Amino acid sequence: MRYALNLHVASFGLATLLLAASAGTLQAAPPARSTANPQLTMVIAKRGTIQIELFPTAAPKTVAHILALVKRHFYNGIRFHRVVPGFVAQGGDPGTRKLTRQQVNDPAVVASHNIGDGGSGTTVPLEATMPHTRGTLGLARSNDPTSGDSQFFFNLVDNHRLDSQYCVFGKILKGLKVMDSIKQGDRIVSLTLTKQSKATKPARKSTAHHK
Repeated sequence: MRYALNLHVASFGLATLLLAASAGTLQAAPPARSTANPQLTMVIAKRGTIQIELFPTAAPKTVAHILALVKRHFYNGIRFHRVVPGFVAQGGDPGTRKLTRQQVNDPAVVASHNIGDGGSGTTVPLEATMPHTRGTLGLARSNDPTSGDSQFFFNLVDNHRLDSQYCVFGKILKGLKVMDSIKQGDRIVSLTLTKQSKATKPARKSTAHHK
């Protein structure tokens, strides 16, 4: 499969954004910060740290999928393979781990390695309920609404033309300046779960003695 973006820019490759010209604008705002929601910490080499809150109520299947990948350390070492200033910064293709920054910026190398087509192999259905405001995270997909997998994008600006077309599953709590500094080829050092929601916390073992 291959994802294409209709925004008068070059094609992204597989999990690139598919933008419908007739996409509507959602009226709802991203949910207010909730201490009950899981939080992630992303460390980007030479850029800094971004703290992320996920939206399990708005996108339960997507959040569960992302958390499963994070717990497997799936994102560690992956590079941002597409950055469009004033639009998005996209990453999540495991094929970028074996490439250098320079290679990720070389169209011939990107094409030969099918960068933009990779994922974990497990997809989730579309949960497009939240608006694409600056600092939110969206899940990239192809024409198939159920094709969202590991590739994600930071909305560098308000991108309401993507509303109802892609799933917004989280937002940046801290680190917008780090997001703005991301360049194509930057490497994710680590993406870790730093705060679990009540739903993801393991139940405590009882200390009571049963006869």
